[in-house]
Amino acid sequence: MKDHDLPKPNTQALSWFFGEHKKDALLLDPKYQRNPIWSIGQKCFLIDSLISGAPIPQVFINIQTRGSGSNRKTVYEVVDGQQRLRAILEFMNDEYALIKTTAKSYPVSNVYGPHIGKRYSELPSSFQDAIWNYPLAVQELRGWDDHEIRSLFRRLNYVVEKLSKQELRHSQYFGEFVEAVEGLAENPFWDEIALFSRRDSQRMKDVEFVSELFVILIAGIQDGQKTLDKFYADYDVVFPRRSSYIGKFNQILASLETLCPYLAGSRYTKKADFYALFAATAEMNDGGRKPQDLSGAQKRLEKLERDLNKDPDQLTGSAGRYYSTVVEGPNKRAKREERVAIIKELLDQG
Repeated sequence: MKDHDLPKPNTQALSWFFGEHKKDALLLDPKYQRNPIWSIGQKCFLIDSLISGAPIPQVFINIQTRGSGSNRKTVYEVVDGQQRLRAILEFMNDEYALIKTTAKSYPVSNVYGPHIGKRYSELPSSFQDAIWNYPLAVQELRGWDDHEIRSLFRRLNYVVEKLSKQELRHSQYFGEFVEAVEGLAENPFWDEIALFSRRDSQRMKDVEFVSELFVILIAGIQDGQKTLDKFYADYDVVFPRRSSYIGKFNQILASLETLCPYLAGSRYTKKADFYALFAATAEMNDGGRKPQDLSGAQKRLEKLERDLNKDPDQLTGSAGRYYSTVVEGPNKRAKREERVAIIKELLDQG
């Protein structure tokens, strides 16, 4: 026997959500799951649905009463649909303008085009009304405790096998950045050095790692994957110098080819080590159009690898420094930068 009521289907105009949000009674914090950041293209595609009269998915709201006496108030916790509502409320608050999208990524309706560059307050009154009065399907929950809410959220987002972060990005982003990195992940070089396992490819771990490498060219070494979602979102619709970055990436791979077949089976096919090797090679190729021949550094790379196979207590110099970066938070930015500097010294010696 349930202690709470079943979800109650209802509809609420978006103006109601806007009003409750202004009163701080609408709780939009992503409490149950952190999804990828929405790009401006995704937000605009959603707004197009509102002005063109297309349906959008329902939201689940948990209605709670808090406080007592004159301080008693009702709050509405958004269980599922936070990102959709946040995108709509931001637009209604004039926080962004409609942008031009590509038909391939976000095929907007015919009514959208004439209003590119406009914010909510700049739209014709008929479109403002369409958004203000849009009836959003709502499932209302009452009397549900936190454990039950979390269980419901898992059911709403249930799949046979939980999606990885990269699979979520693949399902959410359709534009310039994702197209670029997924194309680069198909380069035969990765199979040549056996960097990724079959399982990596099945769960899109190969695309995720290639994304991390690609970001090095755009913004330098990063602190783990903390900023990866932001790059997917920021460069989803408009990606300046896209072709240039892709060309540079392929130049670096061509430079690394000069270390084959040694790379395959070496420690440099471990993700932390390859990240450092790739970043160092990027610096070696900075400013030039012809891929740098790295074959002269192979013996030095081999020596570092042999040294790192020794007892850690016996490691000194570059090997000792390198080892410490691998065992102490290998994906932290400072550790990555130190590894890159060590590899760069080996590549730089002629």
